[in-house]
Amino acid sequence: MEQPNLESIFAQLQASAPVLGRRRAAERIARLRSLKKALHAHRAEAHAALRADLHRAEPDTDLNELLPVTSTIDYVVKHLRTWMRPEKHGLPITLIPGSAEVVYESKGAVLIVSPWNFPINLCLVPLVYAVAAGNSVALKPSELSPATSAFLTKLIASVFPPEEVQVVEGGVEVAKGLLDQPWNHLFFTGSPKIGSQVMATAARHLTSVTLELGGKSPVIVHPKFGAETAGNRVAWAKGLNAGQVCIAPDYALVRKDQREAFIAGFQTGVRQYYGARPAENPDFAHIVHERHWDRLEAWVEEARAGGAEIWQIDRPDRSSKYYPLTLVWDAPKDIELSCSEIFGPILPVYTYIETADAIAHVESGSRPLVLYQLSHDRAWSDGITAATRAGATVINDFFLHYMHPSLPFGGVNTSGIGKSHGLWGFREFTNARSIYRRGRWSPTMLLAPPYTEWKRKLIAMVARWL
Repeated sequence: MEQPNLESIFAQLQASAPVLGRRRAAERIARLRSLKKALHAHRAEAHAALRADLHRAEPDTDLNELLPVTSTIDYVVKHLRTWMRPEKHGLPITLIPGSAEVVYESKGAVLIVSPWNFPINLCLVPLVYAVAAGNSVALKPSELSPATSAFLTKLIASVFPPEEVQVVEGGVEVAKGLLDQPWNHLFFTGSPKIGSQVMATAARHLTSVTLELGGKSPVIVHPKFGAETAGNRVAWAKGLNAGQVCIAPDYALVRKDQREAFIAGFQTGVRQYYGARPAENPDFAHIVHERHWDRLEAWVEEARAGGAEIWQIDRPDRSSKYYPLTLVWDAPKDIELSCSEIFGPILPVYTYIETADAIAHVESGSRPLVLYQLSHDRAWSDGITAATRAGATVINDFFLHYMHPSLPFGGVNTSGIGKSHGLWGFREFTNARSIYRRGRWSPTMLLAPPYTEWKRKLIAMVARWL
């Protein structure tokens, strides 16, 4: 593949950004509706691309790739005119007469770097908000999902002229070259490790960033929820995309006397949802690349060597990049499975005696992107939520907060910086610009130097009153 001229791409997008920033809502909405229409028209191609890259089942592509984009477009189209209106603010007595408002203006030329695990969803949902905010955009999809990247290149070219949106394909060097440009905003989805490098690079140009990262998202099970039921539900959640989901449950915390029941429920759930041999199930996703498969296998072997118990539904197969749903318990606290985001179909199980023990386990690590709770006890759930910090909390289900159009989505500290979705997504790609207007007469000048005796008395009086 010919190396793209990254400086030229940036210059073209930067030159067009002021024009796009002045576009009215109707013009932005027209572009978004065209994108939705193109997605529907090329649905079969999207299915084929995800099959090639991730062995993704077609219903999963519809539910987890296309639907989030089209539903986001619908929501943005419905609300964009309201979001773009100046926001009026009242005045303190010291600023009367006058008026104050906030306008949300486009940031300019922005770069969106998206990952391979949901390569359509996590590329196009940020794009929707960037376009709605009036920016020009460069999209950098992952080289680990090449069929989907090629699909996105074709799709975007059918909707947007190159001076508005461009897809830039390529590997690590292309990504680094893009990051070196002085973008007005940078939206990155990926691991905390790479996210910190992205932020450091952006800092050279003082580029604002949105970082949607990951981390170890726990699921805490209430003792009266039903351990077998909990294990069954977690089996489904951990199997989605073979665990390659930033908001997948990373590990489970169950009361010590309920661990065996949870494990039995998980095993039953795996067979119920994915069959006795998921390796033969055409709808079970595979690992994206051999090096990711090797990492998972090495981490499981490290756990085994450390004395952990291991259960796998069937055997791993590197040649097909298949890795089975795997349970690990009695794992040491200092191994990779216990310390790092797993991003695969492996679930470590830890136990607690008192609820405070579970809270301490969560709080001893980095702040998760989402904290899951399985509980019908409202006071218990509220107590855990108040005692912990996370990007989001979901109770008695998994993933669904991502689908809510007006809830902010994002992490905190190592699990992310900034928020997306709904009004939050629109504002992430805009600058909140304050505007204050004075009338014809300005009482400010009454307080201007020289500070005569009567001015000093007036200022002292004002200072005492306010």
